[in-house]
Amino acid sequence: MRRTKEYKYRVLVYPNITKKYNEIMKDSYIVLIPKVLSAITKINPSVHFTILNPIHMFELDEMRNVKQLIYNQKFSSNNNEMRTSFFFDGGVFMDVLNYEENDFDMVYSHLPEHTLQISNLLFNQTHSVPKIIGYSHWFDFNNASVKNMSIQNFAGLLEMETCGVNSQWLKDEVIKQSKKYFNDKVVSKLENIIQPHQLGVDEIDFKEPTNPKIKTIAFNHRGQSYMGFNWFVSSMEKLWKIRKDFRVVTFQKDADCSKYEWADYQKPQSLKKREDYFIKLQSCFIGVGCFDGSKGSGGASWSIGVTDGLSLGVPYVLPNKYVWPKLMGDDYPLLFEHKNEDSFITMISNVMDDKKLYNSARNKFKPILKKMVWNKQVKNWLDWDSLFDANTFPMVGSDTKTYNDVLNIIKKRKRVSKKQLIGELNWGKQFKFGRYRNRLRLDSNIRFTSDGYEWLG
Repeated sequence: MRRTKEYKYRVLVYPNITKKYNEIMKDSYIVLIPKVLSAITKINPSVHFTILNPIHMFELDEMRNVKQLIYNQKFSSNNNEMRTSFFFDGGVFMDVLNYEENDFDMVYSHLPEHTLQISNLLFNQTHSVPKIIGYSHWFDFNNASVKNMSIQNFAGLLEMETCGVNSQWLKDEVIKQSKKYFNDKVVSKLENIIQPHQLGVDEIDFKEPTNPKIKTIAFNHRGQSYMGFNWFVSSMEKLWKIRKDFRVVTFQKDADCSKYEWADYQKPQSLKKREDYFIKLQSCFIGVGCFDGSKGSGGASWSIGVTDGLSLGVPYVLPNKYVWPKLMGDDYPLLFEHKNEDSFITMISNVMDDKKLYNSARNKFKPILKKMVWNKQVKNWLDWDSLFDANTFPMVGSDTKTYNDVLNIIKKRKRVSKKQLIGELNWGKQFKFGRYRNRLRLDSNIRFTSDGYEWLG
């Protein structure tokens, strides 16, 4: 009998999309999730991912262990609307997952605000009994001028075994916020759940430094207040009065600076592939980060734009605050005093004029970047052996009559799907087949395939 690829663990991936549909390929989740899934696959090749997507991601086509479920309904890119609106009503969610055919051993949720709904539906409306893990790069509680989703966010976090955040700084901020709502026991639980999962970088590709007469400064972030965009524009206006030997390139529609003399806006549609963006970014002399943590925690604690540039050998002028001193080292020579325009402008002028300072910055972050490639970073996130330890999943006893009935059906049929098994046993959706699936994982006679079970004995 032909043996098929074995997939012992099925993981449902739930998205966090904050970009408008016409710019969705630049969304941080869309950019990063293929790298994360690829790294997890290297750690455990027996994992199969089912990922919910609003569009087809061609980057995932080469991964045989990934199935994309495309939902075509309108989704909101407005942060508040997205966080307050579960992507599906319960019935649609069940139809999309096709729970009669599929069981999920784990949920990987990138949106804690929706995780309680996901947990409730899977545990109460399907046969699955999954572990739930997560990742969240954004918590909006720092914006005191508006309502926020902190309580809903915490409710989702408390459903998880672990949830990654992009830095220790962000974890500390979330824990500080949690103390406004919870007693010490719950705060301690959140301390254990929330763990730093620092993001990675693509393979290091350092360019040879050049010293052009007109130097290009990259602002490759969203043009919003939490990224310090208005503050940056004000600083560049002042720098332009001092010197005219620079240009600024921006890459996103909401960071369009084309009305300024010093700006060169790179329209998103002109960057047809992510490789085009990298080529343009690598041509820049320096990059900048001007993050404002008072407007939200995401950009202050980590920036994919910064790590994009660093991986290409582009030095970044960064605030001496948040995650940056720890990440780059206190002695990184291009740290400026946070929110101090004079310090920021002086630092940019100095690095443009001083080749030794420029090379010193490059030499400082190059060895740091080598430790940050995706596979190394993801491997360090958590104890993957423990997470995928078959004995840690809830299961029935090996000597129960019903479990032996399941074994006998697989043995008799040789190859069988979950739907066939449940149909033959006449089980409803309240019957937790997942507990039997978890026991089957320990039987050396059973091979788990992408669509069912094979008898090997």
